[in-house]
Amino acid sequence: MNQNGYKIPPPIPAIRNTSLKSPLFCANIPLKAGEKMAQYTELENAREILKYLKADIPVFYYDTIDSTNIQAKRFYEKHKNDSIDTPTLFVADHQSKGKGRLGRSFYSPSRTGLYMSLMIKADSVIENIVCLTTAVSVCVTDALTQLCDIDPKIKWVNDIYVNDKKVCGILCEALTNPDSQKIDAIIIGIGVNIDTKDFPKELSDIATSVGQAVNRNELCAIITDNIIDMCKTIDDRKFIEKYKARSLVLGKEITYFENGVTKSATAIDIDNNGGLIIQTESGIKTLSTGEITVRLKND
Repeated sequence: MNQNGYKIPPPIPAIRNTSLKSPLFCANIPLKAGEKMAQYTELENAREILKYLKADIPVFYYDTIDSTNIQAKRFYEKHKNDSIDTPTLFVADHQSKGKGRLGRSFYSPSRTGLYMSLMIKADSVIENIVCLTTAVSVCVTDALTQLCDIDPKIKWVNDIYVNDKKVCGILCEALTNPDSQKIDAIIIGIGVNIDTKDFPKELSDIATSVGQAVNRNELCAIITDNIIDMCKTIDDRKFIEKYKARSLVLGKEITYFENGVTKSATAIDIDNNGGLIIQTESGIKTLSTGEITVRLKND
């Protein structure tokens, strides 16, 4: 039961595309008591994603959900003792509790953005979440430049900006197997503002949308394929140069927060693990995620 009193049924098998090995899944339209079953718009969306996808993976599509990352975690908890070697994609038209970094929320109004989570086996990628997030940022910007006439920039470490405002957020979360105490899977959550116009007051000055006609399902498929392809070659670190070229912070004065103290520095480079190399008054150091937040001085 979600916060609006809607019951979210479990995903049901949809008609199988005979060109694929994996079954296609979707969720039922949420219903209130006494309502009749609505049209399966999720099924249509899921089919279209599969039409664009090169990868042979299962797709779960929801009209509304609390969070695609949370739903991916539920799926993992249910299937953690089974084989989850195949990447699994979760997509929603609306999130009531979209997740961002450091416990923040991600504004996810209905049908105005792309809200997706891709769960991958941890042994298919390095376990360095900063490096993975760096690579995913390149995958997203590649997809945006392929479909849109925009120049997306990356604000270290996980935000995509257009015209100095945030258009996309990325949240990578590791899932640890309680028996082995090892990272078993990683959930890559991505939210893209496509044609959102009415942002809450606290976001109106810092968030924006792609602002162009974009097929959400095609964008979802391209991002997914980019990530799956990237996982096969992530160890060569070729994505780092593209990340640097699209960086919003390199060469600029920044402020960063370390152990509760605000400090100033100049961002000078990105290392091969996605760390931000900065020049401080006392010398050069590398920042990693988790303990600090980096902000441009004009934020």
